[in-house]
Amino acid sequence: MKASRKQSRAITTFKNIRVLPSGYQVSIVRAKIEVSKHFAGHSEKSYRAAARYRDQLLRQMPDKRLNKIPCRILRALDLNKPVVGVFRYGRRRFYQVTFREKGRQRCAVFRWSGDGEADAYRTAIEFRKLTIAP
Repeated sequence: MKASRKQSRAITTFKNIRVLPSGYQVSIVRAKIEVSKHFAGHSEKSYRAAARYRDQLLRQMPDKRLNKIPCRILRALDLNKPVVGVFRYGRRRFYQVTFREKGRQRCAVFRWSGDGEADAYRTAIEFRKLTIAP
């Protein structure tokens, strides 16, 4: 029987900032390109410098989502930001949700025509919620 080890309750990771034994590391990946920088020490000053650098990088770098959900669709559904796991393909006029079924990866497509894009997005969100529910 293994002896139980107490886990540290200290915060060891922040959004895009890692805590290393030697200091803080800012790391951001976009389009398979990683940009990172190390800030030595565990002082408040080095953490603030890392946070400033991260914020500056996030302003300069492109958004993670390549096919953005239009603001008019988000407003129509009273959403502040896009739902994770629902992807838009505007030229082909559909939303896609990827899920696992019986250990295999599957995807469902929700098409729209005319002004039905908000309905297609709503249906894709509902399907996404059903597939991730326990």
